[in-house]
Amino acid sequence: MKTPALCGGLLAAIFLTAGRPAATAVAFGFPDGVAIDAAGMLYVVDTDNGVVQKVDAAGEATPLAAGELAYPTGVAVGPTGTVYVADAGSHSIIQVGPASPATTLVHGHGLVFPAAVAVDAAGNVYVADAGAGPNSGTVQKVSPHGALTTLARGLNKPAGIAVSTQGVVYVSDTDNNTIRQINPDGQTVLLAAAFNHPRGLALDATGALLVANTYDNNIRRVSATGQVSLLAEGLHFPAGLATDPAGAVYVSDTGTNSLRKISPSGEISTLAGGTAPVAAPAPLPDSAATTRSDSTKHKQ
Repeated sequence: MKTPALCGGLLAAIFLTAGRPAATAVAFGFPDGVAIDAAGMLYVVDTDNGVVQKVDAAGEATPLAAGELAYPTGVAVGPTGTVYVADAGSHSIIQVGPASPATTLVHGHGLVFPAAVAVDAAGNVYVADAGAGPNSGTVQKVSPHGALTTLARGLNKPAGIAVSTQGVVYVSDTDNNTIRQINPDGQTVLLAAAFNHPRGLALDATGALLVANTYDNNIRRVSATGQVSLLAEGLHFPAGLATDPAGAVYVSDTGTNSLRKISPSGEISTLAGGTAPVAAPAPLPDSAATTRSDSTKHKQ
């Protein structure tokens, strides 16, 4: 992932206009987190452009009216259709209801670099916070009213999170190259290892965990017992993941600035965006600074 310390030139605001914005083909600037709602609309964090893009089945996009985002990183959709955005640059979680303006669910109060979000059926939001340096990452639970509870500490720049219907939380312990599981009783255990900077997580219809194995350019599937298998390869630094009820998987492919779709049969296609491959994204940050030199963009 590109760091805020390496990232300048971000658009500072989303300009809201009267009426619904026209849908257009999208040119992503480093697509990151991905989520999908009950109607099949995809939400893609467009980090360098400072927005979250809503992408329909035809690959056309409109910006989500999420207000001013400093450095968005993650996105999730709740059971009522509310969209939650992790805005790492402002240390905040922003919420946008289906018929309500953007508001701040929580700001600060222990959030350092919220990198990814997930939400459960009760509307609780789970945050993978990369922290300010190695082994300072946490997993936070945010109630619908904004109260924070720390579920895990000492993670090494976690950058992906998912929660099951049974309340099990999965987190990518990214710089430790592992996936950890936080059980409802609060116990944290190692689920699987031997990844290469894993990031986005999503659960499929069978309850298996899908992992964006970013620096190995593939997607892996982890069973409930921790058995790891290959789902898809040939990607370019995949970051965010989402799944639909039909079994398709959606991937933000940062190295090609595209949103990719993996069909249930394993065919990979480009749904939106797309460029020639670029260099690898940089590791997660050691600080929460929000500027960079353009000459260092996408360098490790």
